[in-house]
Amino acid sequence: MRADVSSSKPQSQHPAFDLEQFAETRLEEGKDLDALHLELSQQLIKVRRELHNLIDLRYEDFLGLSSSVAGIDTTINDIKQPLTDLSAQISEVHTELASKLEKIDARIAYRQAVRDKKHMLRLFIDLSQLLDRVNAVLSEAEQQLRASDNVGALAEHLKGLERAAGEFSQARYFVEKGGAYPFILQAAERMQEQEERLHAALDAFLISRIDEYVLAQSKGRMEPDSAHMGLLAQCLRTYTTVGEYERAEALIRERLVRPMVSEIFGGQPGKGMGLDPAVLSSMFQTTLDFIRHVGAPLARGISAHLPGCAATLEAHVFWREISATILSALPLLFVPGMPDRFHKNYLAACDFVRQFSALFNTLDRYPDLLASDESYVEFHRKWQLSAYFSIRKKQLTDAIDPRGQAESVLDQAAVDRILGELGLSTQLAAQALWAIRRCWAEDVYLEPLAPRFWQLTIQIILWYHHSASDALKVLIRSNADEELTAVDQLLAHIHDMFAFKQMCFDHIDSIRALLPTTEQALDASSISDSLKDAISQAFEPSDDAAAGAIEHISATIVAASCANLASQLRRTTSQFRHTNRAAPKSPSAFVSKLFAELSAVELKITSQDTLAMLRTQVCLGISREIARVSIEALSTISKTEASLHRLRKTTNRASHLDHSNDLPVPPGVDLRGTTPASDNDKIRRQIWLDVTETGRIITDSLNATAHEDYEHLVQLIVPLGT
Repeated sequence: MRADVSSSKPQSQHPAFDLEQFAETRLEEGKDLDALHLELSQQLIKVRRELHNLIDLRYEDFLGLSSSVAGIDTTINDIKQPLTDLSAQISEVHTELASKLEKIDARIAYRQAVRDKKHMLRLFIDLSQLLDRVNAVLSEAEQQLRASDNVGALAEHLKGLERAAGEFSQARYFVEKGGAYPFILQAAERMQEQEERLHAALDAFLISRIDEYVLAQSKGRMEPDSAHMGLLAQCLRTYTTVGEYERAEALIRERLVRPMVSEIFGGQPGKGMGLDPAVLSSMFQTTLDFIRHVGAPLARGISAHLPGCAATLEAHVFWREISATILSALPLLFVPGMPDRFHKNYLAACDFVRQFSALFNTLDRYPDLLASDESYVEFHRKWQLSAYFSIRKKQLTDAIDPRGQAESVLDQAAVDRILGELGLSTQLAAQALWAIRRCWAEDVYLEPLAPRFWQLTIQIILWYHHSASDALKVLIRSNADEELTAVDQLLAHIHDMFAFKQMCFDHIDSIRALLPTTEQALDASSISDSLKDAISQAFEPSDDAAAGAIEHISATIVAASCANLASQLRRTTSQFRHTNRAAPKSPSAFVSKLFAELSAVELKITSQDTLAMLRTQVCLGISREIARVSIEALSTISKTEASLHRLRKTTNRASHLDHSNDLPVPPGVDLRGTTPASDNDKIRRQIWLDVTETGRIITDSLNATAHEDYEHLVQLIVPLGT
């Protein structure tokens, strides 16, 4: 059995596995040992998977084979041994290749180190050559300057300096990249000496050109020589090459600008405190003349050869020196101890800045260069505008506050003119309007403070409201005791409240013209509407107070006009009761006198708004009272008539009227188209005439409306008409 199995052992159809050939093939394909190891591992996993699948498919045969086949251990050893040998060979190859890679990496690192040293050596050589060339160029430039002093020699000298500056800039770059090598440190020391020589040569050249320019301008030459301006531009460009443009600007400030502005602004007593505006304006004008004849031509001449230079000279040279001199020589100029002078000096400074910018004509191409300069921002920040506003606010509030007028700046003559010219009647309104006008007066208002002055305007309006409201309350309390004695003063305050509001509205256009404008600003109508809305909101409390005062006056007029109304109706009853008088054909005389008090008060009113409001309130009150009294009188007549009929035990009509109770017009009474015969009907007709006449006066003469109670009464007494 075993012999059969052994004789049936399958023969291998594949050649023997050659490890060296396998590894060499894979390495030629570009695979390293790790990839080779990974490939073998994957192949091993694949073989194991196939073996497991085969065992699963023919498990019974596998068990039988394992129990029947002889020499299986030998077969396994035969299979295991090549694999073990292969693994050992792979490890040897991996170790050998790793050793070779380490040698290769070491050689590469060595080559890189050699390359770096070679590069550094080249840098040393180039740096040495650059420094030698700088020395040579500087020496040559100095010889050219000593040879002659004409424009050509100066140009050659400057060209040499420019070449030296270029070489020096490159050498400085090499030094910065060279590290801390001894040669680099020695080169840096050598460069220090060359930098000093270069700076000295450039400074001497720039100073000589500036001095020559000043000398030429002092002789009346308006436009500078183009050749000299070209040399100056080239000199500034050379400063830029070595990164020392600010050094050049400082030299120009020191040599050209500082002597002049120090002479203009220096030596002022008091460090500028309360400086006379005329003196400051003269200083500014002298400075502008200097800029116009010296500074601006220089900037234009250099800018023709070096574009953009005019803006930097304007901001960094001329403005910085001027502002620094003013800040140091006149530090108290910016303190608003004397607000009137401070205001004029600030406006003079703003005008000076505008004219200064216009002289250089750089706003179109460089609009933000000067405005963003630190010295420009600091100059404007130094002006103590907040303190100035606080002083002005205190002056105005003290002027209109009775407690502060002893030491106020109130211009009583101006207040009196306002009272006379504008028709105001009260000091409160005139003072408030004067204060608002002062907020926006040309000798008080400053554009940067526009929001604060607008806020102060609203505060003055609110102050006027509180003051006028308090005055109205006092007058109303006194009027309660003295009847109409305080009406004139009430009307004066009411008139001024409406007039003051309208005057503030009329002042909006002049205020809007003073407000600062921007590119994003709203159109004029929108700004005016916004300001008017703000004023309307501020006046809402005043409108309510005025309406309350008008209501009080109207109540007083109604009370005085209707005080005898009940007795007048009783007199009407007595005129027709048992007198056998003819039926009435015209209203009673007292009706025309109901509005006599109103007419007397109207003569004192000049405001149409006040007149309309007062008429409305009085007409409502009088019509309400006449309706109430008339209904009471008619009801009394009905009661009396019903009582008499009950006593007489009358028939149908009496019994019908008996049920009328106190109705103003009992059922069955209809006087239309007839002449009243009974005394009661005559009285009813007279009341109807009086009521309708009152309505006619209200609607036709006074153009007002009656109370709803009156309208209800008219509907009730329709049967009493003709």
